[in-house]
Amino acid sequence: MLDRFRNIVRELVELVGGLRRAVVEESVSALEEEYVELESAFLFMVLGPLVGIKTSTPMLSLELLDSLSPAEIRILESRAFKGEDVLGDLFAALGGEW
Repeated sequence: MLDRFRNIVRELVELVGGLRRAVVEESVSALEEEYVELESAFLFMVLGPLVGIKTSTPMLSLELLDSLSPAEIRILESRAFKGEDVLGDLFAALGGEW
């Protein structure tokens, strides 16, 4: 009887641990997606005025340009190389041509 109770308790502990791991993994993937979206929005805000899109003033854009890390610039280059052009997608969604 005591062994059966221990098995049930052990399985409940494993179940709770599995649920916790699943929630953590789902939360991490949601945060990673949000980070990519915020990064794209920041790049759009910084680089938009430099190509004529009114998101902020050009002076603010030039001041923020210094805060771009080399890693962010590499990400932008890789997206452009892969064809994941954020500005091009935005113009296409608005009906313009890029």
